[in-house]
Amino acid sequence: MSFFAQCRLARLRPGRALAALAVACGFAGLSLADDAATPGVWPMRGDAGGELRIEALEELGLKWRLEARPGGIILRGDRPGLELAVALRPGAGGAWTWEILRGECDLGELWPVFRGAAGEAASAWSASGRAELSGEGLWTEAEGPSGELRLALRQGWARSDELEVELDGVELDAATRELRSGTMPATQVLRVGKVAAAGAELGAVELRFGLAPGGVLEVVGGGADFLGGRVNLRPFRMPLAQPGLTAAAEVEAMQLEEAAKLAPWLLQAAQGLLSGRVEMAWDPARGLRVRDGGLAISREAGAVIRLAPSPGLLTGEMEPRFRLLPWRWARALSVNNPAYAPLKDIEMGREGLRIERFEVIFWPDGSGGGRTAAIHIEGRPTSGKLVREVKLDVNFHGPWNEFLAFGLNHQFSGLSFRLNE
Repeated sequence: MSFFAQCRLARLRPGRALAALAVACGFAGLSLADDAATPGVWPMRGDAGGELRIEALEELGLKWRLEARPGGIILRGDRPGLELAVALRPGAGGAWTWEILRGECDLGELWPVFRGAAGEAASAWSASGRAELSGEGLWTEAEGPSGELRLALRQGWARSDELEVELDGVELDAATRELRSGTMPATQVLRVGKVAAAGAELGAVELRFGLAPGGVLEVVGGGADFLGGRVNLRPFRMPLAQPGLTAAAEVEAMQLEEAAKLAPWLLQAAQGLLSGRVEMAWDPARGLRVRDGGLAISREAGAVIRLAPSPGLLTGEMEPRFRLLPWRWARALSVNNPAYAPLKDIEMGREGLRIERFEVIFWPDGSGGGRTAAIHIEGRPTSGKLVREVKLDVNFHGPWNEFLAFGLNHQFSGLSFRLNE
């Protein structure tokens, strides 16, 4: 015989849900199987079902069903966007084996529920993707659960219009055998196909991480493609209870041509490779920023740039002609300034500069005399006419995302040139 009972469990915390289900089944009148005396056979037969309400996820509305058979118990839970089935089978010595038969979640369908539970931090975000949960193991009264739990996320996507950040192609492979402590070894892998933020784009992002005791995120490595080069992240740790981090990254072979697209007010064309080291910081109050470090290009890389048209950048304090006499006839007696025309060609982008030195320098918060970044350029005109060398410094003030957003809060200084001898 079989028996079905409808039960409603109100305002349960997740940790108490399974115990409440067991109590509910005790009142459901499940019948004893005919072969109940057979060793190793679960002696109950029947079904019970109801709706599970979890305090932390008020809108989840999960319907559950427990199916008791001679081979064991199958516990099912479902709602739009979520399917879960867990098998419990009796073993020797009072132990039980457990196995997740099915665990599928549509994040797009469930995101409104999770977003409400996560609070204000998630309110500006939208997300989608498919998650699969699997695992198996043993449960004993003395030791509790053991075994392995695995989570795979595919086709993940997330966006915040408020922060102007978008992640596409998110994939996660995570697994742990530390079911009681909740820690994870530093072998977990997160991959993101593309991250767009602050006017820049990262590709082929990979993060290798774990979760240490005390809820500490432990990142052991990773990297991303950026501006045609590769950024390799150094290890760092972050307590999840106090989010905020400082992390260093090594930059390899970043293409100056791609970097120039982020500063069209300064460069209209460029070629060469940048390398170096940068230190980044992030916290919820101030967001992501570059704090320290620098990038440089060597003259051996064959770098050439052409400035964006900037009238007066190099000739603003210069007369096109030298006046020999301060009289009315001075113009008739003046002579051409030989440096004016070639410098005008450089500042208007008609002539390029062959780079002798190109550096981008970042300062830790407040230590740059009000500056957050600077670019130092030294180069020789590609034509070699008259002007032998030009030096230029560009100083930045304000958040680094403004530095990427077409150079707000910048000023030029350190302008100088030298003529051919």
